[in-house]
Amino acid sequence: MSDGLCRPVPIYDPGKGLLHNDHYHIAYVTNDVDRAVEVFRDRFGVSEFRTNDNAQENGSTICVRSVWIGGMMYEICQGSGPGMDLYTDWAAPDGEFVLKLHHFGYLVPDDDAWDVLEDQLDRGGWTVRSRSDIPGFVRACFVEAPELGHFLEFVQPGAGLLERMNATPVA
Repeated sequence: MSDGLCRPVPIYDPGKGLLHNDHYHIAYVTNDVDRAVEVFRDRFGVSEFRTNDNAQENGSTICVRSVWIGGMMYEICQGSGPGMDLYTDWAAPDGEFVLKLHHFGYLVPDDDAWDVLEDQLDRGGWTVRSRSDIPGFVRACFVEAPELGHFLEFVQPGAGLLERMNATPVA
């Protein structure tokens, strides 16, 4: 009889399907990032977050708060303004306070793995809700997973994002 849980060593094989990538973060969407941070502090004992607020030229903003808990990064995201439907469709800026699961994040380690991901997306008929490709920073896409009730985000970090991720506090 075992004295504890015997967890399998992770084996990532993105060719088997989207969920066979390296799941490294869980993200929540909100319409009040300060209040959401209070919830994480007061209810879940998270005392420190990395703050990343970006204003876009079109007047939209994305606010992200991140923290490592064990081997999982937790994110709180708030989008507002033009082009932020990925977030505002789930958390209306002028509505009642919302804090809910939005997406799971998966690491894509290199270009070959990204090609496998693209093949999976094409063959599976997946709906890609958004894409970004910022050289030296990140290549990413959000995929709709209605059967699961949330999105899947795939991230191939460049040096700029890796620096930011490595500066994220540990709870």
